[in-house]
Amino acid sequence: MHMSMNMFPHRPSTLAELPAIPIDLESFVVRTYPTPFVHIERWSKVWGCLSISYSYPDRCWKMSPFLTFWVVCFIGFNLPCFYDCIMSSIGSDNSITLYVTILIVAVMSISAVAMHVLSLIYYDDWAKFLERWMIFERKFRTLTTGVHSYRLAIPLYVGFLICVIFFIVNILNELRFNLINNDGIGRMLSLVYVYVIYSFTLSMPILWVVMVSKVFALCLCHIRVELESIIECAKFGETCTPHIQKCIASGDLICLEEAVLELRRIIRAFKAIIGPFMLVIVPHHIISLICFLYWTLVSTLDYSDWYFPLSFGLLSIQAIAPIVCGAVYSEDIQTQKETLIKPLLILKGTMKEHEEKVKMATLIDHVSRTDAQIEGCGFFILNKGMATTVVNTVVTYLVVLIQFYGSGR
Repeated sequence: MHMSMNMFPHRPSTLAELPAIPIDLESFVVRTYPTPFVHIERWSKVWGCLSISYSYPDRCWKMSPFLTFWVVCFIGFNLPCFYDCIMSSIGSDNSITLYVTILIVAVMSISAVAMHVLSLIYYDDWAKFLERWMIFERKFRTLTTGVHSYRLAIPLYVGFLICVIFFIVNILNELRFNLINNDGIGRMLSLVYVYVIYSFTLSMPILWVVMVSKVFALCLCHIRVELESIIECAKFGETCTPHIQKCIASGDLICLEEAVLELRRIIRAFKAIIGPFMLVIVPHHIISLICFLYWTLVSTLDYSDWYFPLSFGLLSIQAIAPIVCGAVYSEDIQTQKETLIKPLLILKGTMKEHEEKVKMATLIDHVSRTDAQIEGCGFFILNKGMATTVVNTVVTYLVVLIQFYGSGR
């Protein structure tokens, strides 16, 4: 034992003299999970709905080159396809069907262009939002536990899968119709692009709402758990010295108030970005749902071929599903936010000093005034009530269209 001690002498300077291990763990973690929104961010970038991508060497968000690709595609495929659709419908005897065709063609064209334009307009806002979230995640690790879990992103993966399935089915139906009618490869490529726009590009804002709602709801749930823990400590402090209660109020509550205020800023920043997107997408889906349901009913009545009812029926599902999903998940943030009020009021009741009661009242005011639901620039709120209103509106307009169609036959 004495010899081994001499062979490996232990001096205070030994550890200091060891060379540093060149492992940049932070860089590894950042490269693996730059944000919990990494999957939706990559899909949005690919489909031209997000004009930024994360640069790992520079550790910042930079302009994405995919937007140029989609602008070229719009000029090369979108306009010729829409022109073909309108020209092929002009010879129809049913004027209502022609008007419906022109309406949906115009709406899809305007929506696709608006998505790319809004992506450029809010370039800086997207970058600031994602950078602010990354800072929040590192600063309040206990409140963001689990945001990178695959379980949290299950609705996102399901949304991706549904979009892919609908895209494949509709393309196969279009290919069958194209071969039967000998329409040519150019029209087929244009229709593929149109279905890409409808299946993927125009679904991105709703998928963002779903993913962000899940993340924010989880953070609010963690905040509620922290509050419940503080309440238990406060009840214990009532049987002990006042110093324990003062430590709770001035320590944990200050940190928690800072987290709540920062999360509120992040939610407001996301709402400011996604609001214009919702103002474009929600009316688009409402008009699309009316047109696709109309075509589904008309094709069922007028054609014996199963292609038209199936294709338009799937497109109708694609039109209504995003509104319902966005409304459900957007309302979940508000529900989790409201669950914080009760524990905050209980905690305020345990406070002895006036100064701490004032701090708690301020925190309660900030939480109660936080409107976490997604809005369309103040014109509507994306919630379950709005989804019910959309269904009623669609049914009303659909009945009117069917009546016009029946009178014109």
